[in-house]
Amino acid sequence: MRTIGLITLLTAGLASFAAAAEPIHSVVPPPVAICLQTAGPITVDGDLGDAAWQEALPYSALTISASDLLAANQTVFRMLRDADALYVGVRCFEANMQGLKTNVTSRDASVWQDDDVELFLDTNHDHESVHQFITNAIGTRFDARSGSSTWDGDWEAAGSIGPDSWSIELRVPFATLGLEPPAVGSLWGMNLCRERLATGDRELHNWANVEGNFLRPWLFGHLYFAGSSFELTDDLARALYAAIEVPARVDLPEERALVTGEGVAERTSFRELLAAEFAAAGELRTLHQELTKAYAGAPDAPFRDEFGPLDERFGALQAAATGAPGVSALTWAQQSNEIEGLTAALDALRWKVKIALLLRDA
Repeated sequence: MRTIGLITLLTAGLASFAAAAEPIHSVVPPPVAICLQTAGPITVDGDLGDAAWQEALPYSALTISASDLLAANQTVFRMLRDADALYVGVRCFEANMQGLKTNVTSRDASVWQDDDVELFLDTNHDHESVHQFITNAIGTRFDARSGSSTWDGDWEAAGSIGPDSWSIELRVPFATLGLEPPAVGSLWGMNLCRERLATGDRELHNWANVEGNFLRPWLFGHLYFAGSSFELTDDLARALYAAIEVPARVDLPEERALVTGEGVAERTSFRELLAAEFAAAGELRTLHQELTKAYAGAPDAPFRDEFGPLDERFGALQAAATGAPGVSALTWAQQSNEIEGLTAALDALRWKVKIALLLRDA
């Protein structure tokens, strides 16, 4: 898991805002997700193949809660609305699918004892009230309102399980929240979290960092209701800042933007973020260079079959970090973690080769 060291590109100089906003948004800048209008249709079956989902903006780069470490098993989610309901589509990547926990089958049972996704909505945007929706990979539901599980909303959930990930879809009617459909320009508090138990240990992942406790609405991010399309202009950035009262970040398909009272203050592409991390990964590049030279100079050096796949991984990482634009938040998060994992794998191989050569030449 990699640390988001380059978040300083967006947060430099914002300490005074953070101090002024405590205890709300102790993590500055809080994230903002954009919910687009859709004509649909969306079938709630756990399959994210509906054409409408391709129109929605993707959000990813979840972190381990109470840290700035990007989760190694990432999540990507999208949000849409029609005239009646909010829709959420989530894909959870999982390296240990055989360990995926889907034991809970009863409504309002302890779904959090399984791998789950949790949606939190602060529809009043008062940083206090919250609707909570929990779903596991087979669509078992749990809901609560402001911490009370006696509330049962009328909403839908469905899940599907694939070879390397699992997905869910939610449909939450505005009526079950006691609301009229939100107008364009409305802003809610919102967070999307994941409890990962596939390895036996509980990992808490969050989109907005709630510091280890999902039920902290004052630390949520925000959900902005747009029309059928969205463009982040300076005027909209100023409006978001006025509603949130601190600088905030908006992730677009290929870049992360900082919004302030002056407008859009900073735009940084995810490829730039990855490129800077790759450039700083001196140990990774040195290990790859050493092994490349070793195998070039000694064709019979051992473990060549292990180096081939690692060499391909290095090439893919280098291409993403130094190639053309087009890196998404999900790719950035996954490749950022790849830097750490590939460094460890190359280091282990280097020692195996050294020891094998010493034994052979002894």
